[in-house]
Amino acid sequence: MTKIGRYKLMNEKALVVGIGNQIRQDDGIGPYCVNLLKELLSPEKRELVDYLVVHQLDVIHCDLFSGYRLIVFIDADALSGSEPYRVEEIRPEPVSRPFTSHIGSIQDILSLTCRLYDSAPAGYLFAVRGLSFDVGEELTPEAICNSRKAVEAVKRLIDKFFPLA
Repeated sequence: MTKIGRYKLMNEKALVVGIGNQIRQDDGIGPYCVNLLKELLSPEKRELVDYLVVHQLDVIHCDLFSGYRLIVFIDADALSGSEPYRVEEIRPEPVSRPFTSHIGSIQDILSLTCRLYDSAPAGYLFAVRGLSFDVGEELTPEAICNSRKAVEAVKRLIDKFFPLA
């Protein structure tokens, strides 16, 4: 077990969380990226990464999240503009609004993880631009392209946190 400041970490691994509804076209970007990352990581890096695919986050995930050094969230976003994705560091903050078991931001979930388990994993959100959120199981070609670019950036982030000697 490792300690960073006053917070404990259960292991030296990353968790990649793909968030999305796979029957709403580009809303399935998160799960798609998780599967793509599994294919593209080197065998050495695969040993350092666990994966989770969910339709939405829930407070039940706090226990799981407390055991990781790094958590990368990948979700679809209806971004305007030409950027394929954006990256946001997520820092635990005091929960400022009423919290229910099914609604909460990534920041709220990490804040609750910190409060309940005395654990503060590093958190990053990769919001990948999607174009169509209609009913359907296929991602648009643009979403696939944007996902590939985001996954390359996720790989670089994992390399930063877990450099191999």
